[in-house]
Amino acid sequence: MRKLNVSVLIVASAAFAATLGQAAAAQDGPRRAPFERLCAERNGPSHHPEMADRIAEYLDLNDTQKAAFKEFHEARRKSLENSKAALCASKPDLSSFEARLTFGQAFLEARLAALKAENPKLIAFYNSLDAKQKEKFDRFRERRG
Repeated sequence: MRKLNVSVLIVASAAFAATLGQAAAAQDGPRRAPFERLCAERNGPSHHPEMADRIAEYLDLNDTQKAAFKEFHEARRKSLENSKAALCASKPDLSSFEARLTFGQAFLEARLAALKAENPKLIAFYNSLDAKQKEKFDRFRERRG
């Protein structure tokens, strides 16, 4: 039953994402199409290292916690790079609704794989925090959405 619920959620999300992507591409022109936005070369990494520095300073991490945090960030960077490489290996055909759904599904599956790779490191880091640091971390995450 849980797999069915997850599958329905993934399909619904993919359909919604594909529809939004098509609307954004129509509104903003071809330069803003989802594939081009996702696979465009950017100056700098997409995992925001400056945010990591702010969090580390805000939480006043000790050396062990800094190491755990660095492991998480390295896992995140690698998972995002792998996801992007898999999705951007070849330009998909987005000319039909079905093709956009397929791309949306591939995007969600790549993101899920990235989360599965990075979450154990994040959990290990979070578990290394004391109660006061966890409270600060939770407040920071709430403000970030």
